[in-house]
Amino acid sequence: LTVENIVFDKDELYFVIEIENNSTLDYDLNFLNLSIETRQKGKRKSLQRLYQEPIYKHSLPSKIKENEMARFVYVLPKFSLSDDRRAILELNEKDGERNIEMKLSHRYINNPN
Repeated sequence: LTVENIVFDKDELYFVIEIENNSTLDYDLNFLNLSIETRQKGKRKSLQRLYQEPIYKHSLPSKIKENEMARFVYVLPKFSLSDDRRAILELNEKDGERNIEMKLSHRYINNPN
């Protein structure tokens, strides 16, 4: 799972995402979620995740065949993150256990191309 690029245009952020399947089994995509995680430091740590609904998903595959790569675009409303927040990309496999979570720093989101 790779975020190749984040492009800002008007009031939208375009996430160019790439999934590469290096295994010998096909990967059935269940869902790909992007959420904002609030991190609190100190004794009373708490995590809160707020799911971000995409405006548009361009060429999102339902299956990635063995040793193949898929590239697609997620369009989200423009947002920025403070230092104590980060974006989480969560990739979930249908009827499987190959789930991937990718953490994106606030610096990466706040400075798109």
